[in-house]
Parts: sequence; structure tokens; C-alpha cells
Amino acid sequence: MDKYPVLFHVAEVIESNSNTYKYIGDGPDKTSDKLFTITVQIVNRVTKEYESYACKPFNMNIKQIPLIGEHVLIFKAYNQETTLTKTGIEWYYFSPYSIQSSINSNLLPGISYNTISEEAAQKIKPGVNFGIKSISPLQPYEGDLMIEGRWGNTLRFGSTTKNESGLINASWHGAASTVGDPIIILSNGQINKPNKQFVVENIQTDNASIYLTSTQKIPILLGDKNNKNPLKYFLPSETQFKKSQFIGVADRIILKAKTDAVIIDSPRGIVLNTTGVVKVGNDKANIGMVHSDVLKDILNLIFDQILSGVQVGDGFAPLGGFTDGGKKANEARALLSKLDSSKYFITKETKWENNI
Repeated sequence: MDKYPVLFHVAEVIESNSNTYKYIGDGPDKTSDKLFTITVQIVNRVTKEYESYACKPFNMNIKQIPLIGEHVLIFKAYNQETTLTKTGIEWYYFSPYSIQSSINSNLLPGISYNTISEEAAQKIKPGVNFGIKSISPLQPYEGDLMIEGRWGNTLRFGSTTKNESGLINASWHGAASTVGDPIIILSNGQINKPNKQFVVENIQTDNASIYLTSTQKIPILLGDKNNKNPLKYFLPSETQFKKSQFIGVADRIILKAKTDAVIIDSPRGIVLNTTGVVKVGNDKANIGMVHSDVLKDILNLIFDQILSGVQVGDGFAPLGGFTDGGKKANEARALLSKLDSSKYFITKETKWENNI
């Protein structure tokens, strides 16, 4: 690069190439060596020089393709044509800088044009399908690393923090001794506020989220606001547990193993916590599970009836008239004590309790 000093310019994105979002493997419009290329125009309002360039992204692993009307920093560097004996030069772009301090879009269209009216500039569309939305930024806390998408999808590498005047308090909590303990929150879809006001992740109201905690307590509600179903046996409760947790929340959760088993392993216990129904096999399952306590009651009544004796003509045959004194029936009754599992339990349905 000795003959080509590194040059940086501020540039306005004037168009996304028609193939910016496409892959074309061959032919005159081949994109494999210029993926995600955009067209920019250098902003120089002093010299009135308005040059346009095709630019490739600076980073292929972490990328944000700018919108038309956003502004980027561009620079020259080697391209794929460079060899030991030949130098190829290309323009590259960084992610757009935050002219409007907006999560969704940072548009300032038209200022790189030599002659354009304010009205015409405002009519420049940011893209083909892009919709401008009012998206709130996350409340930052000291030391956080946050990645925020244009639509309210966020990833926070944060920690337990103390409440501070002027800040929105974090929704996760920990003792003073745990300040700085790590937490990762992946959240998609939030309740936004006007005028770019900050928001904090909310496990109850965000559309979907995953929490990876260390020592934090998370205010999660089991069941719903009209039919709560908190933990009562596996204490501490879901809101008071303060060891590491993996928590996933959404309107529907599907876990699928492609070629092998789904394995849920726990040294203490597994709870299927629902105020609805549990289906095993498929969602058409319609054969109810047996309540062992009800089954024992039924069988005991049958045994009582069998062993109570029978009327035979004018006589009475005790113990059901069995010549062996009802030995087998008594053996069967003795086995009832083994009917209950000591490891697997279900919640008795209300309709059973009302009918017994």
C-alpha cells in the first residue's frame, strides 16, 4: 500500500446495488467476489466534489448493510486481484454511524448530491421493503456489551448491577455481593416507548427471550396472570432461585431432535408444570392416564364385595364361597401397595376429586 496511502471518506449510501442482497455464482453479474456491495457518494460540501464508488463491507462475519440515505466511513484497501506483483484496490465500508441516534434507521438523505431540493431529498426511500419504526434502545449499564437489531431484537452481555438514580432498574436482581456476576439475555420483540426512551428486557412482556444467568433472580411468572401456577415443592420458587439458570420464554416452544433422543436430565426432579393438559404420543391422544389412588379405591371396593360372602339358596357362603378362603383375592389386594410409583407422579384432575 506504499503507493496507495490509506484514505478515509464520509459517504452517503445512494443505492444498494440491485444485487446487494443476492448471490450470483457466474456470468456478468457475478457477485461471489463482491458480496453485499453498495454504492456510495462522497460527501464534500466544501469542494462540491461528488464522486460515487462501489464499496464492499469491511467485515464479512459481522455485517450491517446500510440503508439508502445512511452514511458510512469508507476506505481503500487491497482486493482479491492483488498478488505479489500486482496491486488491486477496492473501497470498503464500515457500518453506518448514528446520525439520528436511532436503533431503526439513521437517515440523512440527499446531502451528497450537488443539486437536490429538500422536498426531493425527503422522498428518497431507504430501500425497497424497509419500514421505518420507532424502536427504543436498551438501557445500558456500566460494562455492558449490547448488540441491538433494527427491530427490537437484542443481545446483552451484562451483569448484576446496583440501582442507580436516573436509570431504569434492571429486571434481574442479585445481592450486593453479586454485583458484576454475568448474565446473557437474548430478547426478541419489546414494548417500545416514544422519543427513543430506554427500555429494559422484560421476561413477561417481550415476545420471546432466553436468559442465561449466574446468580440473578428472575421475576418469571409460571402459569399466566389469570391462572398462576407457581412452584410449591421444588423450592426456592421460580422467582427466588439464585443459582445459574437457563430460561426460555415464548408463546410456543418446540424442541426437536433430528436423529436421536430428546434427553432431559436432572438429579432432583422433572416437573411438567401446566394448567392445561399433557398429551403423550401426539396431540390427538385421548386415552386418559390412570390415577393410581382412584384405581386402588375401585379395586378395594371390588375385593370387599368379592370377599364379603354370597347368598347361595337358603344358605350363606362366607369369603365369596371360595374353597381356599379367597387366597388369590387377598394376594391381589396385598399387591395394591406396589401400585403407586415412588418416582413418577401426576396431578389429580379436579373432576376425579369431585366424583369420588
